[in-house]
Amino acid sequence: MDNAGRRDITSQAEETSSVELSHNLTTVTTEIKAYQSIGGQAIFEIGRRLKWVKENDLAHGEFGKWLDSIQMNQSTANKFVKIVDEFPNSESVPNLGWAALYQIATMPPDERDKPQQLDSGEVKKPDEMTVRELRETKRKLAAVCAENKEKQTQLTEADKKTSLLETQVEQLQQRTPEIQRVEVEPADYQDLKQDNQALNTTVRQSEDEIKRYKHLIAESQAELKRLGDLELTKELSTKQIADLQEKSVHLANKVQRQEEQLERVKELSSFTKQASEEMDKLTVILSRLDITVVPDGAPLILNLTEIADKAESFAANLHDQIAHPVPLD
Repeated sequence: MDNAGRRDITSQAEETSSVELSHNLTTVTTEIKAYQSIGGQAIFEIGRRLKWVKENDLAHGEFGKWLDSIQMNQSTANKFVKIVDEFPNSESVPNLGWAALYQIATMPPDERDKPQQLDSGEVKKPDEMTVRELRETKRKLAAVCAENKEKQTQLTEADKKTSLLETQVEQLQQRTPEIQRVEVEPADYQDLKQDNQALNTTVRQSEDEIKRYKHLIAESQAELKRLGDLELTKELSTKQIADLQEKSVHLANKVQRQEEQLERVKELSSFTKQASEEMDKLTVILSRLDITVVPDGAPLILNLTEIADKAESFAANLHDQIAHPVPLD
């Protein structure tokens, strides 16, 4: 606004202040209401123009300096603009000062016209409150809003958990029941395990014994070679050579027998391991059998009976061989 415009407004204000006041109460009341309306509208119009200047850069990048020229700081200007943003038009602006209007503008829209109970017990609408009462009301509304938000969050989480539980229940209802597999350890499992460990120990001992015999044979052969390089007619008799050769042959035969025995031990160890694994498999299968679904005398029952008889015969034969072992030729 230019200086001429300011002088006009100042002149109008001076003329208005010099008008003689009426002694009629109705007239005075009407005049007060008129000025109140002008006051609320004036704040709205000031804010509208502040926003216009800023959005259209009428101050050419010097909005702050321009505010100084009209004796207004940035914080106050922002509050005027907030009032404009929150109220649709000047007629909707209550007849209050800008500080009170700003407090109302920053309240939730659906609370601006509702009666609110103050700490004093009074019930007032926001446009009837002082700035202090408006701040008090906003704090209460903020606390209620936070509480409602927390409850809504809890409700949402509860809904999610309920939905998850319903989904799990539905999945459980649709899932085919699983047959529980019970691993049954055969009665003689630990005995077989110990026998297998004993066989492994025997295998290791036999292998060590064979290594020792082979070492002796190598020493004998080395001795024979050494003797062959000497003049035997002078240092060693024919009988000594023959004894060494006989000893070497004896050791070689012993090594051969030991190797044959080791192969049999390994074969027995392999059989024990395989038999133990097959017994484990059969035990699992047996735990899952439901023979009650097959009628008595059915071919399947006869086959199972034959298998049981063979297993019993095999077990009896194995026990007999363990109790009365017969060496192979």
